[in-house]
Amino acid sequence: MNRRQFVSDASLLLGSAAIAPLGMTAETKAGGDAVVQIASGKVRGVSDNGVYVFKGIPYGASTAGANRFMPARKPEPWTGIRDCLDWGPVCPQVAGGTLGGGAMGREFGLLFGVGPAKLASSEDCLQLNVFTPGLRDGKKRPVMVWIHGGGFAIGASAGPRTDGSNLARNQNVVSVSLNHRIGVLGYCHLGDLDSSFVHSGNVGQLDLVTALQWVRDNIASFGGDPNNVLIHGESGGGAKIHILMAMPAAKGLFQRAICQSGVIRTTPKGLSLPDRAKATEAASGLLKDAGLGPTQVKELQELPIERLLAAVTATIPAPGRSFAPVVGTVDFPEPPNQAIAKGSARVPFMIGCTQHEANFMLASQGVDKTKLTDEQLQQRAAAIVGDHAAEMIAGYRRNYPNYTPGDLLVRIMTDSTRIASIEAAEAHIRGGGAPTYMYLFTWQSPLMPSLQSSHGIDGGFYFGNTETLGMTKGNPEAQQISVKGSAAWASFARSGNPSTPALGTWPQYTVDKRATMVFAADSHVVDDPMAADRLLWEKMTVA
Repeated sequence: MNRRQFVSDASLLLGSAAIAPLGMTAETKAGGDAVVQIASGKVRGVSDNGVYVFKGIPYGASTAGANRFMPARKPEPWTGIRDCLDWGPVCPQVAGGTLGGGAMGREFGLLFGVGPAKLASSEDCLQLNVFTPGLRDGKKRPVMVWIHGGGFAIGASAGPRTDGSNLARNQNVVSVSLNHRIGVLGYCHLGDLDSSFVHSGNVGQLDLVTALQWVRDNIASFGGDPNNVLIHGESGGGAKIHILMAMPAAKGLFQRAICQSGVIRTTPKGLSLPDRAKATEAASGLLKDAGLGPTQVKELQELPIERLLAAVTATIPAPGRSFAPVVGTVDFPEPPNQAIAKGSARVPFMIGCTQHEANFMLASQGVDKTKLTDEQLQQRAAAIVGDHAAEMIAGYRRNYPNYTPGDLLVRIMTDSTRIASIEAAEAHIRGGGAPTYMYLFTWQSPLMPSLQSSHGIDGGFYFGNTETLGMTKGNPEAQQISVKGSAAWASFARSGNPSTPALGTWPQYTVDKRATMVFAADSHVVDDPMAADRLLWEKMTVA
């Protein structure tokens, strides 16, 4: 097998090892290689400083040709030993856009560890990575499955920020990350144009279900417990998890969930996802831009991928033509909070965000918040809260009388995520049966003062990877927060409770106290942080 070497594009939102006993299916090779038997064949990884690392393991077959827009199929079995030593290819995707870093430049490298690079891509992208401290050693470690960000349009599991080696080594867990279909390949709803494509609008989500089924069936061979699986993800990854919590097909495949800076929002303009009508409009526009007639749906499977992505580039700017999971379908029947409040995900749930999420979004768009005018603030606030914009701005001005228009916009944009996280937590509480936890990450890197505690700044902390990133390397505060944060994430994976001796007791989130763990130089619990801001949104919702 050819070994693929490439690094993650930074713009993508994004104990000691035990040797297997003689006669078990895992075996170590001279030079640190390890071989494991899984359902589809033998895979070879490598032992690296106390952790076994397997990259690019297929969990599904190629999605090209007749499999395009269709639910994932199991991987074809192979004979011999398959080398799983390098990151697998990513889903073909349209590069650039506001999620691509835009004008950030230096800050992007500090946040994500590497500069933008062209990634190897293929429709044969249903592959995952496993990092484990032990193979077939009789231990049942918690399994932490990471789902990458990048909205629903871009992203990959590769890269130093969320490499699972340190998490597995330091916390004695099995860390898994994966690639899946995104953008047009994952979320183009063709089912109302051709009934044979009824699942197409959510195959990206169904890929995640397939990956979790693979974990259930194979992770014991990597020292993991198939009955103790946590799913966690940031940004678009968090939103995908929020949806998984509402999907019937995912029920029972995970026992804990964490949404980091990503959730499906309900705004005054409605749900932040397309319904079938909007999704069908987007699909019809794609057909037109691909040079096909309104009934030539199957021909989309035959288009060269370059031509399909070119049609997507033409389609995206059109109003209502985004490719994202489609609600009101057989695989995703109702909005996440609605389903969760009915008890669709009675598993321990953690959710939170950073204090200044929006600084990342504005910087990546090339917006200088110090030059933002009152008129621009009004326009951007209206895009978030519609007719409530003037009322919302006035409320934030009362709460922060010394803030500039740019500062106010950061708070309003950030709170659109924070309040959505609170709404998701409250839906989970109504669903009953499992505890809910809330956090707020507030630490700021002195190397990026303008970004403050921005979106994406915290992702590497929970993996124990602060020493691999420029913004945190050599910073004692960052190291301390990372030690506490990664231990809390692992504790939550292990028991459903994120409390640890170093961090202290982390109380459950309730609607009366709203206990929130604040990650800072001195991490501590605060009841209802920024309550005055929350009340502005609550008043708007009631009105």
